[in-house]
Amino acid sequence: MARHLVTGACGLIGFALTRELAARGAHVVALDLGAKYGLGELDVLAREHAGRIEPLQADLADSSCLAHPSLRGPFDAVHHLAAVLGVAHVSAHPWECARVNMLSTVNATELALRARARVLVFASSSECYAAGVDAGRLPIPTPEDVELSISDIEAPRWSYAASKIAGEAAVFGAARENPSLRPVVVRFHNVYGPRMPRTHVVPELFARCAAKEDPFVVYGAEQTRSFLYVDDAARALALVGDPDAAHRGVFNVGSGTETSIEALLEACFETSGYRPRVIERRPAPPGSVARRVPDVTKLARLGFQARIELGDGLRRCWRERSGR
Repeated sequence: MARHLVTGACGLIGFALTRELAARGAHVVALDLGAKYGLGELDVLAREHAGRIEPLQADLADSSCLAHPSLRGPFDAVHHLAAVLGVAHVSAHPWECARVNMLSTVNATELALRARARVLVFASSSECYAAGVDAGRLPIPTPEDVELSISDIEAPRWSYAASKIAGEAAVFGAARENPSLRPVVVRFHNVYGPRMPRTHVVPELFARCAAKEDPFVVYGAEQTRSFLYVDDAARALALVGDPDAAHRGVFNVGSGTETSIEALLEACFETSGYRPRVIERRPAPPGSVARRVPDVTKLARLGFQARIELGDGLRRCWRERSGR
């Protein structure tokens, strides 16, 4: 039985990955700080997959947690997804974002080395492309082998992208000095699904539909994103992080389909059954990226294909929100 460590296991993607790996027969140590909701949902998931999921509450930004018996390994794979994120939160707390994200990544990498992991998967972000895309230096769809940059190092919102770029460098540096460790970096593009907090666009739009807002204000309707359902993201992670495979390097994880916020809004209206009489379209917030579309050719070469179309994924989110 393969042994995996998933950090950030209470988060949207970490929870889905934990479930996916356990369903494939792996043993998973599911680590999370549990600051928001505790580990209740992980405990339920552990009961559903008896003996294969071990929930663990720990602060990965504190190196003393590495001494915990459950983290001594050995592990076949370490999947580091734990991070401070969310544009509003990061913009208000840039030091927390930089400190926690960089410390937790250093500790996760050290843990992978101590536990003799064969592969370390680091969750990065499409935010690493944002400055280059907005400056017109990067192509769209955006492949993995392009420059990563920060447009304004003093701007609080860029603390997240900076922490991810630093994390990528740390992971590849560790693998360079320790050839037995295979490095994998995944740059996520707008993963969505049930259990997502309202600070993200899909649950926010659905919450406002449920409240029957009218007029309905939308910012940056002309902007585009690439939406990937969380179960598809978990399958992609399990694929690139397979300890028995030879995959290494950077992989974009997204749908590859460019969708405008206007089209997303219309799909949310159709799914919820609510349409306001007045829609007010306003400019996007300062610093918001105009277009975000990954080139997913590299992931597709491994045999990955998204299974859940946007309409189906939105219906799943709405049903979960409505308790049906």
